[in-house]
Amino acid sequence: MLGAFSLQDAVAQTSNFEFRESLSFEDDPSSSFELPSETDAQPFEQEVEEGLQRPSARPPVSTVGQQLTGTSRSSRAPKFSERVEAVSRLSRPVGGGGIDDEGVFDGETVQDRPVGIQLGSLRLTPSFDAGLGWTDNVEQANGGTPDGFYEVDAAVGVVSDWERHELGLELRGSLRAFFNEPDNNQPVITGRGNVRLDLSDLTVADVEGVYSFSREERSSAENEATTGRTNSVQEIGGRFSLSRQVSVVQLRGGIGVDRTVYGGQMSSSQPRDNTVFDATLRTSFDNGATFEPYLEGGFLVRKYDEDCSGDPSCFDRTSRGYFAKVGMSIDRGPKLRGEFGVGYRAEYLDDDRLDALQGFIFDGAFVWSPTRRDTVTVSGATSFAGTNISGASGSILYAGDVRYAHQFTQDLVGDVQLGYTYRTYQGVDIVEQEGTGSFGLVWAFSKDAALLSRYTFRAFESSTAGSNYTSSLIEAGLRIRR
Repeated sequence: MLGAFSLQDAVAQTSNFEFRESLSFEDDPSSSFELPSETDAQPFEQEVEEGLQRPSARPPVSTVGQQLTGTSRSSRAPKFSERVEAVSRLSRPVGGGGIDDEGVFDGETVQDRPVGIQLGSLRLTPSFDAGLGWTDNVEQANGGTPDGFYEVDAAVGVVSDWERHELGLELRGSLRAFFNEPDNNQPVITGRGNVRLDLSDLTVADVEGVYSFSREERSSAENEATTGRTNSVQEIGGRFSLSRQVSVVQLRGGIGVDRTVYGGQMSSSQPRDNTVFDATLRTSFDNGATFEPYLEGGFLVRKYDEDCSGDPSCFDRTSRGYFAKVGMSIDRGPKLRGEFGVGYRAEYLDDDRLDALQGFIFDGAFVWSPTRRDTVTVSGATSFAGTNISGASGSILYAGDVRYAHQFTQDLVGDVQLGYTYRTYQGVDIVEQEGTGSFGLVWAFSKDAALLSRYTFRAFESSTAGSNYTSSLIEAGLRIRR
């Protein structure tokens, strides 16, 4: 529905050989496909002509893994452009800024593309969305009821325009408020910041911080609220990393901390609040080839606030573990870029009554731009989470999705998304699966404003009796950004 592209043209776009001329549709007068015109490249060329070049530094976005593994919480769905940006940051070289898009369509409309407000050497990028919608399952649970809602989403980003180093900040808040069921309102607050310090041409230090507030979904096995609002979830994290290029070898080491705090009703006597400390080291081989292998590993400690204090009915879930991963980065210019890795992770809990939380892991993402008007992203991630479910060591979540965006015109854009998640709890017989699908349209009718619309379908299935449900959601609104 959102357009098609020729397989021949796609192969020609990504080939290292000079096939694009020979496979051009101009050689086939009978072809019914629309020829890409010179205006296809205008989303970026036009900005240069008007003196509105995009800054090399951009507001920070969540990683691909963070975008994929927010299931079981009422988090904001990431935009297509945020996924493209997250994949681009995977390929950022030591000593470099953000990866230049080089004409790759990022799913954004042109007329209202954010330029920002210059404040000295900083650039401010505000945005505001507001709209109305309806869903047939406001609780997102078995036997849910229909309801309408209004939603708002406000954000402000700050990026630096410095010759060296880089600063990026973003603060965002959104609320989906239901007319008849306020207990199911979905507030989401996120704050992100990163500082890149170019210590030399070959050495870079990064400092990152993140905060988020959201609520658990009612159907989740982790949800402890039977009535009223579901429990809140706050995540606070920080990371320091140091990268160094040594000949064709790139080394990156880092230390990080991620804390999760739950609030609200607690039907369990044992709190879930916990903090994870980790240290990682990654070695990649940057020899200029299309395919570049890497090795990554690390150690971690998960510490729960509750230490049991000799209570025999309490499970001591404090754990120590490791992970190891091998993967491959792919860089075929602007048309195909990304990486993928597989490995193993294990957490050994202090309580001998609980099994080790361990399993196969995979993560990675690719951006493929077969034409100037089409972009496809393919992503996957694995996440380990703690729990206080009796007898369970924790859960492992496998998530993946495919997204496709098409530019009908410079100011009319559509996208389609299909996703799937699989969560398994170790030590107890609980498995949760969720499939999602959505499609949306954006029309920019002025330099600062656009109309938004989207339909989303979800199907949730759990081994816990009475938890299965489906839901449909329709929303439309107005976006204003500068």
